[in-house]
Amino acid sequence: MMNYSFRYYNHIRQFNSGVLALTNKSNIGNSRNYAQDKGGCKETPQHEGKRVESWPKPDPPPPAWRCECPWEPQPPNYDPYRIKVPDIAVPPLPPSNAKPMIDCARTKGPCSVKPVPDPPPCPPPPPPPFPWIYVWSSLTFLGIMGLLYKLYLWKQLQDKLSKNVVKWRPRRKIKRPYHCKDLPACVQYLIVGGGSAAWAAHRAILEHDETAKIFFITKEDCLPYKQPPMSKHMWWNAEPPDIKKLNYVEDFRRHTMYFAECEHFMDPIKFYRKKKGPAISIATGWCVLRVDADDHVVWVKTMCGEQPIYYERCLLAPGAKAKTLSIFKSAPKEVRDRVTTLHTIRDLEIAYRKVKSSKHVTIIGGGLLGCELAWYLGRMNKVVERPEDEDPIEFVHVIKDKGLLAGTLPEYLGEWAVEKIKCEGVTVMPKTQVYDAFPSEDGRLQLTLSNGSSLVTDYVLVAIGSEPREDLAAPSFLELDPVNGGFLVNTELEARTHLYIAGDAASFYSQWKDTRIRLTNFGSAEEQGLIAGANMTGYWTPCNMEPHFELKLGESLEVEAVGEVGACMPTIGIFKPCNEDVQPQIKSGSQGDGDRPCYKKSEEYKNRYKRGMLFYLRDETVVGMIFWNMPPVDDRYMAATELLRARPHYKEINMLAHLMGFEELKCDYLSEELLREPGPCIKNRRFP
Repeated sequence: MMNYSFRYYNHIRQFNSGVLALTNKSNIGNSRNYAQDKGGCKETPQHEGKRVESWPKPDPPPPAWRCECPWEPQPPNYDPYRIKVPDIAVPPLPPSNAKPMIDCARTKGPCSVKPVPDPPPCPPPPPPPFPWIYVWSSLTFLGIMGLLYKLYLWKQLQDKLSKNVVKWRPRRKIKRPYHCKDLPACVQYLIVGGGSAAWAAHRAILEHDETAKIFFITKEDCLPYKQPPMSKHMWWNAEPPDIKKLNYVEDFRRHTMYFAECEHFMDPIKFYRKKKGPAISIATGWCVLRVDADDHVVWVKTMCGEQPIYYERCLLAPGAKAKTLSIFKSAPKEVRDRVTTLHTIRDLEIAYRKVKSSKHVTIIGGGLLGCELAWYLGRMNKVVERPEDEDPIEFVHVIKDKGLLAGTLPEYLGEWAVEKIKCEGVTVMPKTQVYDAFPSEDGRLQLTLSNGSSLVTDYVLVAIGSEPREDLAAPSFLELDPVNGGFLVNTELEARTHLYIAGDAASFYSQWKDTRIRLTNFGSAEEQGLIAGANMTGYWTPCNMEPHFELKLGESLEVEAVGEVGACMPTIGIFKPCNEDVQPQIKSGSQGDGDRPCYKKSEEYKNRYKRGMLFYLRDETVVGMIFWNMPPVDDRYMAATELLRARPHYKEINMLAHLMGFEELKCDYLSEELLREPGPCIKNRRFP
């Protein structure tokens, strides 16, 4: 049965599809007759039987205006613009008591209105609150102070336990300008160095060329300065040296070690952009590696290698570096930390703090620098105020000869000069050398001496001379002097074309003496700088200067030497007789030095070599003079130079002494304090 039903299924489906197709065809023409077939309502338009008006309605036309007055009488208080309100019945107001109150006020009789009762009394004010803010503020302040005090005690305890004492460290070396690109590419006058010779050359250049553009390059990170005060009055300052000022007091006046202030130097970039001088600029902290004299180029060391600077004229003034003992070079660090030389500002910054914090200081060297250090350091205990509970510093001066300046002075004068240092409380150990140095058991420095003893000290200052800086010679292909040291230059201080060398590192040829000379002192370097600066501007001034130096130990001793002086040369000394009536006081008893009188107690010995002159001879010709403790004269050096160039014979010594003012010498002169004229006394001065 199921089979029959499925058999006719396909026929029925085809029949139904045909019927649907016919139905659809009949509805194609009228597709909206479905409601009519069902008998529904007819569609009726909404405006049927109604009047259609346009919307929105237009405004009615305004009435025609007629110029006529109303003939009808108007009601009183007629207001045509009054808004018409409907009539509304308002309930009657309550009776007013104004009239009874007025009548009561007039008659002052009984009023019908009840009197107003008195207001209730004001409540009592609340009690003021307790000032807790002050209590909390006081407790907070006391708590903070207690916390800080506890923190301070804890810090002190930590410092004692860990011994964490803040140590002073040398300042960092800073380059100015910082970047190598700020250095000028080419310079008219280039000066390498910042000493006295370099600054004197700068002054000579500006004197002869007013439109000069000068550029300094120095290895030190400070402005050009003069070195003599480093071993003298800088030690009498109460505070450590300030690198910005470097002030000291001499002859009751304040001075500075700097030749010029920072504001006198232009910025290197502005200096390079300026087309015409005068202009001065400087680059501190930069090192020159080599000089190419053929191409006029100076190569400066940078972080990336080398940078060239072209020049028209160049002056090399590298100066000298301090010598030290070989035992200190190979010593361990704890020994080297207690030893220093004194040649630069950085050395002074380190040595000043070390010496002031020490109890025992040793000075090694009997030359110019060693004598000045020993005398001024010994004088420092008397000049500089110290706390009462602090003991003065003990100074020991170790020299390898019998007296001071053994390479220049005769032995008897060197021994006499030693007494001037002893009078300042300095212990002098002559004929002694240092053989070894090692740390002591208590953390100090122990020195082994040549006399078989040992010396325990806190700090050591080495002043045994200097040697020229010759680092630029090999890479720059410049000649060196194998005898005197330094660079070989001609009489005009020129090493190559437009390349000049002056100062301690120059070995120049002297026409007057027909030999080469290298001088290492402040005055000679300054004079060489003046000559080199003039020659850089086009002059041809020969350097025929005489060697000279000065040694000044306050008012105790003043030595000035001109010409060739040496302890191995024959000398003739003349001295002013002072206190001839005083006889030597011979000390009774056994003496190791025979019957020689005691230096400090013998007035005759003190005055024997008080003032005088020394003449140095070579082949019976006077070639050098030393003015021993004579009052200073401005043109003494120039006068002595002219006399020495005349090559006087030793028989003319009396005439030379007369010309140099020996006969006018006095045994005693007034001190500078007494010679100072007192200023005017200002009375009733008002201080701000």
